[in-house]
Amino acid sequence: MNTLLPTLYLLILFLSLCTLLVFLFIQIIKKKELETELSQLQKKNRSGTASPSDQYSLGVIYLSKKLFDQAILQFSSALKNWDRLDTEGLATLYNTIGFTYFESGQYDVSIYYYKEAINLNSNYAIALNNLAYSYEKKKMLQEAIKTYSKVLTFDEENRIANEKLLSLQKRSKIRDDRI
Repeated sequence: MNTLLPTLYLLILFLSLCTLLVFLFIQIIKKKELETELSQLQKKNRSGTASPSDQYSLGVIYLSKKLFDQAILQFSSALKNWDRLDTEGLATLYNTIGFTYFESGQYDVSIYYYKEAINLNSNYAIALNNLAYSYEKKKMLQEAIKTYSKVLTFDEENRIANEKLLSLQKRSKIRDDRI
């Protein structure tokens, strides 16, 4: 009994450290792959051979690194060169630009881009959710409620829209009761 407890402790410690080591190794590999992709896309962009989808990918990497200004520049370049017949791709690009502006705290500009995405794809639930959340951040509760309700007309099971709609309706009712 005296030797079993320390052995068990050491085994658990060893397994925990191995798990941590594997996790760190995976993270290092992912980071290296991302940096390699970033380097390749930057080279393409500097040489002028980057396609709009390359510019979009570069913008997404900048966005993940929270380099909002650089991301917006890449997304704007992609937008200028994007195939206008690819409405689904354009809607995604507009939504991503809106998200970038939202993350940088520019809610009015994000609302514009979300609306552009929705104009291209009227049942784009992600853009609608993002638009409603932007309205919520701007304290435009009635617009947010309308937009979340619109999401639910396309996707009744949308968990985010359901939860937010209930929450906003309660907040709106409490606010109306105070007035």
